[in-house]
Amino acid sequence: MTPARLHLTDSTLLRLLMRWAPAGRSLTIRQLAERVGTSKSKISALLTGERATVTPETARRISGELGVHERALFFEQCPRPRARAAIEGKRHEHERAVDADAPRGSQELGRYDGPIGAYRRRA
Repeated sequence: MTPARLHLTDSTLLRLLMRWAPAGRSLTIRQLAERVGTSKSKISALLTGERATVTPETARRISGELGVHERALFFEQCPRPRARAAIEGKRHEHERAVDADAPRGSQELGRYDGPIGAYRRRA
């Protein structure tokens, strides 16, 4: 089982913490990426909001470099509740129709078992 990814709480908070790094000097994207051991593009994507999640190990490294507790910057999203039908094992008709194991293609979902011919427009 893969570990859950952690979500960034706020990209502006990350940017502020990079500006006020523990050593008294601001960190650039390149410097933080080198110290954390990840690419500049991943740090940049976190700052712009293009990427909202990181692995727990990356979250620990970023938090450690910025001198804050991991949970101040990142959180683990709660699992979404499943629908009652999925829990009880019931399936809706449309779920059965698009089942990957269906013997027919999506164009053949009706009851007709014969070959499907080309569509002809009525005259």
